[in-house]
Amino acid sequence: LAEMSRKLDSYLSVEDNTFEIQMDELHQDFFRKLKKKFPGLSNNDLRWCAYLKIGLNSKEIADILNIQPSSSYISRSRLRKKLSLKSEEDLYTFLNSKI
Repeated sequence: LAEMSRKLDSYLSVEDNTFEIQMDELHQDFFRKLKKKFPGLSNNDLRWCAYLKIGLNSKEIADILNIQPSSSYISRSRLRKKLSLKSEEDLYTFLNSKI
């Protein structure tokens, strides 16, 4: 069981790296700019930003991450806080115009 867990962790790490590389290729150093502007973002936050940048909504992201939609809305709210967005600022617009 421990061996399976290590293999799964290794696979997910490679998958995260592949996703980041592909996203950077498509969106001109998106992760580099995001990390520079907001160094406190976690890998999960960065993944969320990428999903939002490509136009996915909270329910679609919840389906991809296999989480409840309510958890998705909470994660989105926490991300907005980390990015210091005002209530009237749209997260999607912010990621597509300021990053």
